[in-house]
Amino acid sequence: MLAVGGHAGAQPPRTARLSTSAPLGPREPGHVAGGRSIGSPTEGHLLGGTRIEESPWLRIVPCHRDEDVRWGLESLVSLIDRAARGVRKQFPDSVLSVGHISRHDGGEVDMHASHESGRDADLGFYVVNQQGKSIFAEHFVPFLGDGTAPSWPGAKFDDARNWALVAGLVGDGRARVSYLFVASPLRARLLTYAQRIGAPYSIRVRASEVMAQPHGSLPHDDHFHVRISCPAGMEGCIEYPTKNVARSRRLLHARPREHVARDATPAPPGPPSPTPLLPMTAPTHAAAPSRGRVPTDDLPAIPAQQASPPTIAPPPAVLDGPIDDVDGVEE
Repeated sequence: MLAVGGHAGAQPPRTARLSTSAPLGPREPGHVAGGRSIGSPTEGHLLGGTRIEESPWLRIVPCHRDEDVRWGLESLVSLIDRAARGVRKQFPDSVLSVGHISRHDGGEVDMHASHESGRDADLGFYVVNQQGKSIFAEHFVPFLGDGTAPSWPGAKFDDARNWALVAGLVGDGRARVSYLFVASPLRARLLTYAQRIGAPYSIRVRASEVMAQPHGSLPHDDHFHVRISCPAGMEGCIEYPTKNVARSRRLLHARPREHVARDATPAPPGPPSPTPLLPMTAPTHAAAPSRGRVPTDDLPAIPAQQASPPTIAPPPAVLDGPIDDVDGVEE
């Protein structure tokens, strides 16, 4: 796998490798280049998809590297690659963390109710330390609306990079984002930041239309879940989720994701330990991030009462509340 996380100038950026699956026999009438999404996001499959690979601006989350849930429509995979490259162009040490997309042939993915037809992808937040340097964790980490992470002392939700990602996704002219699921407090934070920096009005309105916290799942406070619309002319692609009753019943009894902060046994009374609860890494020159712990003196804890960003009215066309969407227990 390619090394990720190098600083600017460490090596010339290379285009992410997009691997297509082997031909699936004679093309059916109505075949669309770049794969076919058959069925809905919650009950479907994928034909002739594209596999996303690591690059200087993109990494697969370490806890998912041994899985092969990184296939999607070429339009989705290319969208992610373009957006990640755009963020890195603005912020040279940026590396996007990618979680699950779909399996090679689509279908069910553990702990998800969607991700079945190659149109969904989980994208981690860009995170920095107190010095503004990019840092990485072994898995997605939940953040609060004030930009802090209870289970990762000193880590900060990077408003600039995360907004650049959102703007790149929703402003793309070649693939249309239908939803960008994210927790409501983080959605509000991003729209506030975008207005404060004078981001283009049309992009802010579009972002406000597609960003939403879904019903029927955890709040998406540790990653973005991007879903693209069915490409034009793709027969058999069903735009909206259809409920798989059998899977829904299983998911209701599934154990939620394991995050240290949520599952750990309460500590006895006394001062909290300064040791971070999650392995964290910082990028190095042309080398994959180390999986060791970052010394606490390099990543001081964020004060508990950090001030929230100033309240600025979001642009029009903001969704007032969560939307209904079958999106699983975990992701």
